[in-house]
Amino acid sequence: MMFNEVLQGSAIYQAQDPQVISDYVNKHIGTHRISVKGECDQKASIWHRNLSDVALSRITYGGNVRVQSADLEDIYHLQIVTNGVCDWSLADKDLRVRAGEVLLLNPNDRVDLNYSADCEKVIVKIPKSVMISALAEKVAYLPKDGVKFDHAVRKTSDHRSLIHLLELIFMEAEAAQSDFSQLAPYSSLLAVKLLDCFSNNIQIPAEEQAPHCFSAIDSYIADHIKDDLSVDDLASLSRVSQRTLYNIFARHKSVTPMHYIKQQKLMHVHKMLQDGEGGCRNVTEVALDFGFMHLGRFSSEYRKMFGELPSETLKKRGH
Repeated sequence: MMFNEVLQGSAIYQAQDPQVISDYVNKHIGTHRISVKGECDQKASIWHRNLSDVALSRITYGGNVRVQSADLEDIYHLQIVTNGVCDWSLADKDLRVRAGEVLLLNPNDRVDLNYSADCEKVIVKIPKSVMISALAEKVAYLPKDGVKFDHAVRKTSDHRSLIHLLELIFMEAEAAQSDFSQLAPYSSLLAVKLLDCFSNNIQIPAEEQAPHCFSAIDSYIADHIKDDLSVDDLASLSRVSQRTLYNIFARHKSVTPMHYIKQQKLMHVHKMLQDGEGGCRNVTEVALDFGFMHLGRFSSEYRKMFGELPSETLKKRGH
């Protein structure tokens, strides 16, 4: 997925006056004010969608614009520049962020930045409460001033697991209709992944030092791959809370436990259809054997993962 293509179905305004975009940003993303430098055609656009507690946006002002914000309040801003250049003047340093680079801003950061005429950004807004909740079972206490990340520009190419998680979050947000409650774990996954990727003032013990590490959970999933596994099952087996279980999967695989289980089931189905393992005769038999009861959805997910329908995989085996 290219980030300059996300939220295509969530356009709020397109080819509008920059001030129209700014008004929307003030209501839904963060308080700020803009100053348009020179002539600025009506090319400003914004795409926006919520996923549980996290807000996802893509924005371009279509001209040279200065944006100033006195305070990000109780939110973190993950900003990915997908085109052009954005220059930041923060309290502790000046930074230039180019296309393919990312910057994470803290609550209460004073922001003064300048968009190039062709600048476009993806902004992920994460409430402070989400960060605190994700850390609740991982650290004994939080610093008085809360979680603070260093102001450092990172290349997206250096953080593929984070980008993979963000791609998944955007896809889930765009596929969701109205009930976001089931997607809430993605917020915690993102918070934990940011703590891994960006230098901060929190010391998190390595999961490998915990009594129940990921390898034990992974082995259990492999041994019971045909069973109807649940988050409850894995949490009970590991003797950890569901929240800690989500954090373990965030650290090791950047996905939720159920998404990982589904991936593993699909991989086993793929291998059986390829190799004829276990004497499988048809796609339906194998799909049902691994717990895929909705065959249309199974075929769609299989194709998304392997680039072909399961029937096509089975057909190739005969050649």
